[in-house]
Amino acid sequence: LKRYVILRSEGVCEACKQAAPFETKSGPFLECHHLHRVADGGPDHPQNVVALCPNCHRRAHYARDHVEFNERLKKVALEKEA
Repeated sequence: LKRYVILRSEGVCEACKQAAPFETKSGPFLECHHLHRVADGGPDHPQNVVALCPNCHRRAHYARDHVEFNERLKKVALEKEA
């Protein structure tokens, strides 16, 4: 799933639309973020995962606007998988 989502992103953060901060041996460095935690019953499915740069990934977890930010990301994932 991780490989699929990062390939889907084409090396661009699906939140801020900036290129991955650097390349690794296996491709662009982006982190996968589950929109509904698997531990809470969320599916391990592409419609529930986005590829984020490290800054946006931290925003999705810790920012004051994390709830609204994650709602926007849900729409991004659904559009990508439509």
